[in-house]
Amino acid sequence: MLKIPPPILVLILLISNYFSSKKIDLINLQYQTLLSILILFIGILILIIPVSNFVKSKTTIDPIKFKKVNNLVTSGIYKYSRNPMYLGLLMIIISTSIFYLTIFSITTPFIFYFWINRFQIEGEEIFLTKKFGQKYILYKSKTRKWI
Repeated sequence: MLKIPPPILVLILLISNYFSSKKIDLINLQYQTLLSILILFIGILILIIPVSNFVKSKTTIDPIKFKKVNNLVTSGIYKYSRNPMYLGLLMIIISTSIFYLTIFSITTPFIFYFWINRFQIEGEEIFLTKKFGQKYILYKSKTRKWI
């Protein structure tokens, strides 16, 4: 598994969106800025809620050292998504993609989605299945990966 922390990947993609806005002709939509700000706030909210759930459960939020997880969090927002932190980060990327709205920026949410699924979530799910067994398998069968 590649060890790029998801927040660093998000930062790279956000910076890429910014710089792509300076090199490619922009596409403009009505209410583009308002829509991007709204999605940004939703993404931040979606990100904050699961972080607070992890803190309350006294388990790690470190995506690189996820093997330090000691509790399986399945309540709150985790009833609806197994990966709400990544969903929040994806929403933040989508917000900047809409804000800059270039041919390149449109691709960055897909880059994040595929990268996180392949290089982060796969490893986490293998680990969680080994650590929590049937409890995680049951949770996984009842809860969507993203939304």
